[in-house]
Amino acid sequence: MRICPNCQAKMNDNAKFCTKCGTKLVPASETVAKKQPAAESIKTKSDESSNTQQNTESTGKSATTHADVNTQAWQNAFQNYWGWLLGSWKTPFKVQTTTKYTGILTLFLESLLFTLGIGHWAQRAASLATSATNNFISAFSNNNSTAYNSEYAVGFNFYLTVILIILLAAVAMIGIAFLIQRAVGGTENFVTYLNRLVHYSSSILLLTLLFFLIALSGSIGVVSVWVNGIILLLISLVWSITMVCGIVELKTPGQLDRIYGAVIVGVICLIIEGVAFSLIVSKLGDTTSSFISSFFN
Repeated sequence: MRICPNCQAKMNDNAKFCTKCGTKLVPASETVAKKQPAAESIKTKSDESSNTQQNTESTGKSATTHADVNTQAWQNAFQNYWGWLLGSWKTPFKVQTTTKYTGILTLFLESLLFTLGIGHWAQRAASLATSATNNFISAFSNNNSTAYNSEYAVGFNFYLTVILIILLAAVAMIGIAFLIQRAVGGTENFVTYLNRLVHYSSSILLLTLLFFLIALSGSIGVVSVWVNGIILLLISLVWSITMVCGIVELKTPGQLDRIYGAVIVGVICLIIEGVAFSLIVSKLGDTTSSFISSFFN
């Protein structure tokens, strides 16, 4: 039984025209064939949409997992480094196994804190000098607006230069000690030796942090100068002991006696420290000259 799509009249399956309205009827086989591709097209689109959604969800989950892994890796690295620091502060000579970057990272942090402290002192001194200049000009001028009101800022170049000077000087001294320890019978590679000496001297990180906090307080007086002088003396003492111990602690006999090796290291380190100190003072002199010239521009 077939149904006319125009007038809904019922006819036999073999009818080609509607007996009521005359509409031409399409064979049933063609109707089914047309319906099947449409159904298949709908199904294909549905599958593609489902696959796209699954791919999107998979990509989102992958990105989230990758971010979680990176965060966890950073947390583990920080915890391992913090545990290494605590152990080195408690027992400096009980060296812990660590990653190859721990020593150079600690030296960089020490250089950074010390440089930030010096830079803050320089900035504080420039601010005080500017204020004193303003007061002097105001006292001898009838017009207060003629005061020198510009604020001098210590540039990024100063911080970068001083950090590099301190860091390179420290690595150079450890390098000299490394060569001497090979002469007295040492067998460590440079990275392991550097990490061991930094483990000995890790208390310098606390001293440089204290130096930076005192500078950050902004107080310039006799007490703060004395305290900073003591801190600098302790830093120099700890570093000197570290250099000597890096040589005399070895027990394997070598071509050079350990005592003589320690003396040679001590003398060379004093020379390197003197050069580094003169370079830092020279940089401070350049900063002071730039500050003074800013008054006349």
